[in-house]
Amino acid sequence: ECYMEAGVEVTAQDFLRRPDGQAYFAAGGDTVDNSIPGEYHVRIKTGAFAHKSVLYITDSIAPAGEAVKVTVAVGKECGAEAFVGQIMDATAVTVSYVEKPDFSKTGLQEVRVVLTDAGGNQTELTSQLFISPVVEELIVEVGSLPPTLKDFVIAGENASFLTEIESFDYAVQAEAEVRLRVDGEDYTVPMHIRDTIAPQLVVKDHQSFTKVPEKPENFVVSAEDATEVTFSFKEEPDIMALGEQTVVVIATDAGGNETAKEAKLTLAEDTEAPVISGVEDLSVFVGDSIAYKRNVVVTDNCPEGLTLTVDNSAVNLSAEGAYPVTYVARDAAGNETRVRASVNVKAREYDMLEVWALADAVLQKILKPEMTLREKAEAVYFYTKRNIGYIEHSEKGDWVRAAYEGLVDKKGDCYVYASTAKVLLDRAGLHNMDIAKIPAKTSHFWNLVNLGDGWYHFDTTPRRNGPNFFMWTDAQLMEYSEKNNKSHNYDRSLYPEVN
Repeated sequence: ECYMEAGVEVTAQDFLRRPDGQAYFAAGGDTVDNSIPGEYHVRIKTGAFAHKSVLYITDSIAPAGEAVKVTVAVGKECGAEAFVGQIMDATAVTVSYVEKPDFSKTGLQEVRVVLTDAGGNQTELTSQLFISPVVEELIVEVGSLPPTLKDFVIAGENASFLTEIESFDYAVQAEAEVRLRVDGEDYTVPMHIRDTIAPQLVVKDHQSFTKVPEKPENFVVSAEDATEVTFSFKEEPDIMALGEQTVVVIATDAGGNETAKEAKLTLAEDTEAPVISGVEDLSVFVGDSIAYKRNVVVTDNCPEGLTLTVDNSAVNLSAEGAYPVTYVARDAAGNETRVRASVNVKAREYDMLEVWALADAVLQKILKPEMTLREKAEAVYFYTKRNIGYIEHSEKGDWVRAAYEGLVDKKGDCYVYASTAKVLLDRAGLHNMDIAKIPAKTSHFWNLVNLGDGWYHFDTTPRRNGPNFFMWTDAQLMEYSEKNNKSHNYDRSLYPEVN
C-alpha cells in the first residue's frame, strides 16, 4: 500500500522497498489521477516480475482563495464562484453560499461563501455584493434616438442625467460614459454605440469584357445601413474567362456586420478599338505652354481602364518650328488607336495696341474718377509692385514686350517692372520718362514721374527689406543708393533735374 497527498506526482519508485531505476507502471492497473482522491489498484513491473499494489490518494489540505467584491444590477444574479478569485487546491473545488444574498435589494451586502475541495476540506470567505439600481452597461444601436432614463435605471424613485445624453453622436460607433444620479447617489454607466445590424444589400448581374478589372460596386444596386458600407468579393472573379461565372459580393458596415449576395458576371472578348475625337493642329508662341488634351475626347465600348497618352517628346516650345505630336488611346483589352497632329511654335509679335488694351483693363479696376493725380500714381505704383513676381532676367530693348510680360505673365526683372509702370502711367495720363542706372553692366531701370510739381523717382522693383520708392526726391534716393552699393547711380546730364 502507498499513501499520497493529492497533487503530488506518483511514480513507480514510490512502491518499491529497494530502488529500481527500471521500474514502471505495468498494464492492467487503474489509471491514476492525482487530483482525485480515492483507491487505485496498480501493477508495478520490476525485474522479471509484475507486482500488485494499492495507492490511496488523500486530500487533507483545505483550499485557498481570494475574496472578490461583486457589483451587479438589481434583478440580476450571479453564482457564489463570482466572489472568489485565484482558487488554489490540488483537487476540484466547489463554491457555495453560506446564505444566498438578496438580489432584489439595492445597496451593499455582506456575502459569505464556502470553498469545498474533493477531500471535503472547507474554507469560508467573506466578501461584499453591491447591487446597483442602474444597468451594468447599455448598448445603443447606431442611428437610433438617444436613450432615456428608463434605459439606464432599473430601480429608484428619483433619477436624473448628469451627462447631457443628447450631446453624443448616435450616427457613428463610439464608446461613452454616462453619469446619472439615482436617489441621491451618483453612478457611471458605460454606453456602447454600436452597429449590430448587417447591411441590406441588393445586387444585379453584370456584363463586361475580359481583361477589364472588376469592382464589387459594379454589381451593387443599393446597400442600406446606418453606417458606411464597403464592398468586396468573396473571391476575385476570373477576368480572363469568357462566358458566365458566379461572383459573391460582400457588403461590410462599420460594425463589421456582413451581408453576402450572389450575382452573375458575363465576359465577352473586346476587339473594338477606342475612338479619339477633337484632335487638332495647335499653334502657340515661343515660351508658351500647351494643354494637349483640351477638347480631346476618347470613347470606347468599354470605358473601364481606358487611357489617353500624348507623345510630345519632339516638341520644343523654346524654338520656332513645326513639331509632330501623337495621341494614343488604349483600352483594357489592349486595343489601340493613334492620331497624329502638328504643333506650330511661332515667335510672338508684341503689339502696342494690345498692350494698351491690357493696361486700360488694369486701370479700369484700380483707378476711380475722383482720384487726384498723386492717388492715381500711387495706385499704379502698388499694382505694379505687388502683381509682378521678380525673376533675375528678362529680354532688354523692347519695352512693349516687357510691359506685355508684366501684364500677362506677371513676372520679370526691373526692366519689366519699369516698362509695366510706364504703360500704366502713360494710359493714366501721368507724365513720366524712363531712367537707367550706370554703369550699364549692372543695369537697373526705373521711372521718373512729374505730376505738375517737378520730377520724382518712381521705382516699383521690390527690394528685400527695401522701402517703397514712390515719388522720392533725388536726395532721398541718393542717400539710399550710397548705402546700397550705388544701386541708383545715374547720369544726370541725360535727364531733367529731379526735385
